[in-house]
Amino acid sequence: MAVQMLTRTRRIVASMAAVLLLLAGLTSCTPEIKGITGLTMDADGQPLAALAWCADRPPDVVLFLAEEGSSSPDPSDVPTPSTNWHWPERRHAVPRDATSPTTVRLVGFPPGDATDPHAAFRLFGVASNKSFASRSVTFRLAELAGLRPGSVLITDIVDNDEVQRNIPLDEFARLGRDAC
Repeated sequence: MAVQMLTRTRRIVASMAAVLLLLAGLTSCTPEIKGITGLTMDADGQPLAALAWCADRPPDVVLFLAEEGSSSPDPSDVPTPSTNWHWPERRHAVPRDATSPTTVRLVGFPPGDATDPHAAFRLFGVASNKSFASRSVTFRLAELAGLRPGSVLITDIVDNDEVQRNIPLDEFARLGRDAC
C-alpha cells in the first residue's frame, strides 16, 4: 500500500512539474518588442541595418534572414519566385556602446550570387537573452535602388497588412523611442 501511494505521489509531482515547465516555456519564448529595424544606405551606396530602440540597452545582434517562399510588401505585389541560391541566417553584432538610433554594416550584402531581384529578406534586432527584439523590416533586392542616405525603409502595419515606407531618420528615431 505504501509503495502505491509513493508511486502515485511521484506521478502527481512529476505531472505538476511538467505543467509548470510548459507554462514557463510558453511565456518566455516571445521577446517583447522594444524597437524598430529599418534599412538605409551610407554615402558610398552600401546598405546598412538601422536600429532604434527604447530598451535600456541596444540589441546585441541584427539577425538577417532570407524569406524563402514569401515576398516583401510592395505596391506591385510581385510574388517572390523560388530561388536557386541559399542565404544562410547571418548575425551582425551591434556595438555595446551604441546609442539609438544606430546603423550596422551588413557584411557580405548584397549577395553576388543572388540573381533574383525579388528575393525577400528580413532584418531585426534582438537581445542575446531574447528579452526584447525590434520590429522587423522585410525587403527585396530590387528595393535597394530606392534607398537614399538619411532615409530609412521600414515595414509598417496598415489595416493588418505589411506596407513599405521610406521615412526620414528623425521619424525613425521617434518610432524607436515610442516602441515601449
